[in-house]
Amino acid sequence: GYQPVQESIDAQRRKQSDLESQQPNANRDLRAYNDDVEELERLRSYAREQQRVLPNNPDIPGFLDAINRTAADNGLTIKLVLPEAEVVDQFYVRIPVRVEVNGTYLDIGKFFRAIGQMPRVINMENISLSLPVTGEDGKVRVDARMQATTFRALTDAEQQRQQDAAARAAEGNNTPRAGAARAGGGGR
Repeated sequence: GYQPVQESIDAQRRKQSDLESQQPNANRDLRAYNDDVEELERLRSYAREQQRVLPNNPDIPGFLDAINRTAADNGLTIKLVLPEAEVVDQFYVRIPVRVEVNGTYLDIGKFFRAIGQMPRVINMENISLSLPVTGEDGKVRVDARMQATTFRALTDAEQQRQQDAAARAAEGNNTPRAGAARAGGGGR
């Protein structure tokens, strides 16, 4: 009678030994998994931050509202905020907006600083200032004209068009030129 029990004990000891030998690999795999989970969360966080800086959705009404609100909050009189046509570049799309404001030099400087602190990338370009004029309140004011440009990521369709154009350009560089000698060609 003790032999079946002994065989069962021996089988359980072999199983325990196998599991103990697998333990270091399982611990290594668990550490690798945990590292991968942490890296995934870091990448997701980075992607969220990048999405704030270079959004897929341009949210033009929100962008225009931010410019208007920032100008008004900094004491400027808004004369014009006019979106212009988007410009597709290789890796992103430029969204230019023509802006005209009136205010003191200090107010205009505070406006630029506030724009620069926004999470979204906004370039202020082509800035021109009028001659200063002293108002009835004794403050010196100027008109400022500029282009505020923000950006958005390319859509999948825009990326595909970029890739297709690059492929066509590459093919154009590999096609025989007119008048070039052709292999195996005999004239007629």
